[in-house]
Amino acid sequence: MSTIEQRFLNLLDSQLDISDASALDVDVKDLHINSMDTVSFLKAFNHEFGVDIAPADAAKMSKLRDFLDHV
Repeated sequence: MSTIEQRFLNLLDSQLDISDASALDVDVKDLHINSMDTVSFLKAFNHEFGVDIAPADAAKMSKLRDFLDHV
């Protein structure tokens, strides 16, 4: 597991209470993440990895792995 992937998994755990790496390949809609948590996660993700994914672009990502692949 790469350092980036571990940082991402730590962020998922702290922001969304998702600690299982298998969730990376689950459709985001099936994870039942509410909109407030989604916004909070996106802000934390952008800050953690020094990227700037717009909410509209994030909405097009169907799996959590899509965020990881963006890095």
